[in-house]
Amino acid sequence: MSDAERLTLVVGRLNRRLQSSTGGLSHGLLSTLAVVATHGPLRLSDLAQLEGISAPSMTRTVAELESRAFVERRADPDDGRAVLVEAADAGAAAIAEARETRARVIAELLDGLDDRDTAAILAALPALERMTDPA
Repeated sequence: MSDAERLTLVVGRLNRRLQSSTGGLSHGLLSTLAVVATHGPLRLSDLAQLEGISAPSMTRTVAELESRAFVERRADPDDGRAVLVEAADAGAAAIAEARETRARVIAELLDGLDDRDTAAILAALPALERMTDPA
């Protein structure tokens, strides 16, 4: 198995472990909510482009987030036909809670390792951050 395959396997396993700790939010819902909180208010089309999904899929995603009171829609002041989506206070709280829960899961996993393994993982963080930096 190549190093890339091993890393893929480990990242996948870690992601599945973290996925179960998002407070009932799927990866897609949490990702969309985080983008809205960071970059919003956004038009649905811009949000769909940022998330790399179709406009109809984004409409369904935003409807689900809106039903949970995590986002709010409002008219775009520059174009009355368009709608802007912005994070509600409950959405910001849901993001914070998911991040805190995920951090606890990671801390527990690190606590289960010996000091040498923990140090090796922490030493790899700068490289992993560079690898995943969108810029």
